[in-house]
Amino acid sequence: MSVIKTFFLSLVIFILCFCSRTLLEEPVAKVPFAKSTEYANQDKAYQFEVPEDGQMMRFELKGVMKMNSWKAMDIEVYQADGTYLFSYQDELWSESGRDSEGHWTERKTDASFEIRLAKKGIHHLYLTDASSYSQKLDNTRYTFRVVPIRGDAGTLLPLQFIAGIIAVGCLALLINRYENDEPLSGQTTFNKKPYGHNPFGDQARPSRAPLYAWCFSLGFFVLLFSWAYKNDDNINYVSYAYGHSNMTVDRSIRQQSLSGANHRGGSGRGGK
Repeated sequence: MSVIKTFFLSLVIFILCFCSRTLLEEPVAKVPFAKSTEYANQDKAYQFEVPEDGQMMRFELKGVMKMNSWKAMDIEVYQADGTYLFSYQDELWSESGRDSEGHWTERKTDASFEIRLAKKGIHHLYLTDASSYSQKLDNTRYTFRVVPIRGDAGTLLPLQFIAGIIAVGCLALLINRYENDEPLSGQTTFNKKPYGHNPFGDQARPSRAPLYAWCFSLGFFVLLFSWAYKNDDNINYVSYAYGHSNMTVDRSIRQQSLSGANHRGGSGRGGK
């Protein structure tokens, strides 16, 4: 298959993955943001609903921190019956300084985490935070919510990355050929038959490689998209945590919650 056809095929797959990931990340319900002051460091649960078994959910944090300060959040998630599922940690911060290029400012004003929850129904979230300022001096506020989304956009990320690399490589090769006055298709000779020859005789059949490549690539994309869109309730939170640095599963809390002790870890919540 020629470089031009490979470039267009990889470009189409890249665009399809990009648009599909945008679609999968869209919320399927309108969920307002909650104020941190109502739930942080308190023995008060924020309740959210999982509409279907295996529904993809996104945990969102939003807020602007004071300059040169940070705030770390710890979220514990439980089922309605008190069964502990997992913990999610993240932070928001603002930094400024001066270097050889002058003054600089950096901020992290939002954070999010996506995961499938196995069981539908009401779930409970307990929020704990810590700040670079003392509790009395800290008046920085932020908002958060848990919202259901269409699917797992991360499933398509490897295919999008590979298609992008191939497209960039083909484009670089085409630019090089153009600058060197070489045929973009890579063909230097053309074996044309004389006018009036028998088209069903000695003429070679056109290659079907491009057709096979398009069918395979589009079929593979459809398969991945279907997998990303499908709700899957077969999830092991302990195994899932190994691939996500901001997620942990406290085995002791989970064991006690499964034993019916109705125990919550608290992670240092106020009053504990």
